[in-house]
Amino acid sequence: MSELVFAVLGGGHGGIGTAADLAVKGFPVRLYSSYQETIAPIAAQGGLELEVLPSSGLKGGFARLELATTDIGEAVRGANIIMVVTPAPSQRRYAEKLAPHLTRDQVVVLNPGSFGGALEFSQILAAHGAPPVAVAETECLVYAGRKKSPTHMWLRGYKKHLRVAAFPGRETARVLSLLRKAYPDWEEADSVLETSLSNPNPIIHIPIMVLNAARIEAPGDFLFYWEGVTPVVGYVITSLDNERLAVGKALGVPLRSVYEQDLEWYSHQGAYGANIHETHVNNPIYQWSMAPKSFDHRYLTEDTPYGLVPIEDLGRRLGVPTPSTSATIQFVSLLTRQDLRHGARTLTKLGLADLSPEELNRYVKSGSRKDEKKCWPSQIVASSPATE
Repeated sequence: MSELVFAVLGGGHGGIGTAADLAVKGFPVRLYSSYQETIAPIAAQGGLELEVLPSSGLKGGFARLELATTDIGEAVRGANIIMVVTPAPSQRRYAEKLAPHLTRDQVVVLNPGSFGGALEFSQILAAHGAPPVAVAETECLVYAGRKKSPTHMWLRGYKKHLRVAAFPGRETARVLSLLRKAYPDWEEADSVLETSLSNPNPIIHIPIMVLNAARIEAPGDFLFYWEGVTPVVGYVITSLDNERLAVGKALGVPLRSVYEQDLEWYSHQGAYGANIHETHVNNPIYQWSMAPKSFDHRYLTEDTPYGLVPIEDLGRRLGVPTPSTSATIQFVSLLTRQDLRHGARTLTKLGLADLSPEELNRYVKSGSRKDEKKCWPSQIVASSPATE
């Protein structure tokens, strides 16, 4: 039994999977959900049945929980690490709920952060009077799986070498040293800008949805990755990814391609291929991944405003063209019949639009802002005499 105590906030597939795996590994785990119908059967049983795909490298068994509760204060009291495993649109609400219950020595980990997750979470905690704590984020959800019943979790995938960073960045090494007791293969990211821009979901989910639109609306099911990622879909994914990589390079943030990332995460489970199309159709864990049945789905309504729109916004500020990204956002807006740029988690939404690229990089690492103001490349162009 480890000395680390985990609180897992979130009762969806990700939260339940996280709680079950950590408990089977021997850590004391408290699970929180605001939904009594989620918590009641787990509390009655005292834990969760965890079933795993052997290739994941995880262990199954009965995951006895220390606590399953709808009281967030009770869940986090005395916990060393608080894992927030919720969709990006819910992170603000969780920060507001969590703020009154935090103590200075605790660590919060968003799994995943999506763009700007740790930054926004820290801002909300501060605005609600919480003590300063390290808020870390992963680049993606670590597990792939689903609930087979209210008390039975099945995990088929585990991403190895997942990267994590904390805000402020000076806390990353300390946070990672704690997390490696549970996840020994996790690696240190340069900053939360890297983790924010490394979530592959917007780059991969959205073009599959857009380019399979007729198939999604038609009767019947299809395998989202095995059948939905044809060579031309892989080409579009790569086009979007090249724009993301260009934005990262201009911002001074080290990024790897989604193809490199895919192999790094899933080669241990049999994924292989020479490009992103091949790694998806040759990944055994995707044989159970069915496509969504509508466009009112987080693959569009979450991944666009918390992924693609921030990339487009950064490209505009940095003077990096993102035509494929902009066109894809426009198609998503047509499919969902809503403007997903409105309210997106951009630098403006985070209150950081006045920082230059250099100042932004310093800010995420130090946690403090400087008084001097410099310009983004787009502002330099806009004020150049040649453009007047």
